[in-house]
Amino acid sequence: MESVRSLTTLFDQPLQLPPAAFHLLIMAPDLFLAQALPKNGNMTIGRADNADLRISDPLASRLHARLHITEGLFEIEDIGSINKTKVRDVALAPGERVAVLPGEAVTIGSTILMVQETRAAAPNRRVWPHTHFEARVEEECLRASETRMPFAIIRLSVDGTQPAGTVADAIAPALRTSDMLALYGPSDYEIFLPATPPDLGSAINNDLIGRLRAQNIVARTGVACHPRDGQTPEALVARSSERLRGKEVPAPVEGVVVEDQRMRRVYGLASSAARGAISVIILGETGVGKDVMAQEIHRMSPRAKAPFVAINCAAVSEGLLESELFGHEKGAFTGATEAKAGLLETAPGGTVFLDEIGDMPPKLQATLLRVIQTRQVQRVGSVKTRPIDVRFIAATHRNLESEIALGRFRQDLYYRLNGITLTIPPLRERRSEILPLVRSFAAQFAREFGDKPAPELSPDAARLLEAYSWRGNVREVRNIVERALLLCEGSEILPEHLPIESMAANSISFASAAPMVTAAAAPAGGAPLDMGRSTAPMGAVDEEKERILRVWAEHGYNQTQAAKALGMARSTLISRLEEYGVPRPRK
Repeated sequence: MESVRSLTTLFDQPLQLPPAAFHLLIMAPDLFLAQALPKNGNMTIGRADNADLRISDPLASRLHARLHITEGLFEIEDIGSINKTKVRDVALAPGERVAVLPGEAVTIGSTILMVQETRAAAPNRRVWPHTHFEARVEEECLRASETRMPFAIIRLSVDGTQPAGTVADAIAPALRTSDMLALYGPSDYEIFLPATPPDLGSAINNDLIGRLRAQNIVARTGVACHPRDGQTPEALVARSSERLRGKEVPAPVEGVVVEDQRMRRVYGLASSAARGAISVIILGETGVGKDVMAQEIHRMSPRAKAPFVAINCAAVSEGLLESELFGHEKGAFTGATEAKAGLLETAPGGTVFLDEIGDMPPKLQATLLRVIQTRQVQRVGSVKTRPIDVRFIAATHRNLESEIALGRFRQDLYYRLNGITLTIPPLRERRSEILPLVRSFAAQFAREFGDKPAPELSPDAARLLEAYSWRGNVREVRNIVERALLLCEGSEILPEHLPIESMAANSISFASAAPMVTAAAAPAGGAPLDMGRSTAPMGAVDEEKERILRVWAEHGYNQTQAAKALGMARSTLISRLEEYGVPRPRK
């Protein structure tokens, strides 16, 4: 393939482009550099002194791989390495040679290599609005649930009042063409990195921090990766924000909001369960606060002074999860350079929280069942068992009884864990807690930001918040409040400080709960949003309306699926929604 192509202009005159030049990025935990590449030839990579590209990675072989270059085309070949060469997260066989595109990661041990085009000057990087970023990440989460392709997001906060163009120009060389830069707040940005594993995300993050520092721009960042740090937009944004604020682990519970009668009953049961030693399963949608309830059970239990350790079973690969839970001996697998105790050993007398237990691989389910039955743990690579003394709390958003019927979850493990089941209702079903949660998070972030008291909620903002469906539950409240405080310069949180467009598209009863947003509250550069008008007063909702709205919400506001579940035609459902004065989601 020719590396130079001609483009046809409107006048059919060919526009000749200069030959493309490329360089190889070498990214390791303590190294980030670029190596110019020839137009043709090949390059050996490894630890040996005679390698064309020498890397000091202890997991690399002396001669590990060879990069073949032919007129802008690139292939990587594994030349008999011990620890393999990975492309697109697939290990190459010895002697195997595959094509790689600019921007694709090649992994050798803990080192990542990436071919990139060398540009004389980085192009102007567009800064997208927050709503575009939200939509892109939500779309990618849905895609990743099928493709298993990892991606990352970065929260970036810049000290001072640097123009957005200055920041964008400074970090543009660190970003790829497919990456998205968006504005989160006045001095805060968010970056979407598609097809990016954690190591590459960290390398890109380090690169952009270095480029900002070279321009005398002080900045802080937080990186979150799918699926390691979460599988929903709300979870990823929350994790990146925690790391931005220097909290490698989530902040402890400051004060649980329990206003709803159903929640009072659930927490009453939790308090009773805490005093005993039985295992607990906590059910509920993603973001409802299952981890908070687990911490509360531990805090109220006789084990409160012992460790509380948590692991997300859905965010760790099967091999690593086994090692994390049960530990391993030195040499048990590649990279196990020393023995390591598992989480079950590091919480003597304490509590182990297994989040998203419904996503645990079947093989590990069997091992965990044996551990619970015998109270003995066996490290990976060991023939000895060790006694443990821990209490198990598990949580999942899945219906475990359905998973058992489908053969994806062990029935005997379910019975072992299910000493008592606690179900947390979604936030849309406990609306009396929405505003108390908003005020609690506002006070918390105001203390963390330290530069102003917590702002009050304006009546219009309060109505918008109460009417929103909160698909991300409590975690989404936290994210929206944090951003509102960054945008709010006065003493009140106003509608323009909230993501009005997404809230309008995902409200159960917007029409009856919120008035039309005025021009002052409209999104920048857009017309006011007409939220619709109510045809019936609040409280005068009959049983049919409640059922229709509940089923509609349970099916993610998908009209076709909700109509099928309700046993009615889609046109009938649409007609009912129009009768109720409920605006349907916009595409």
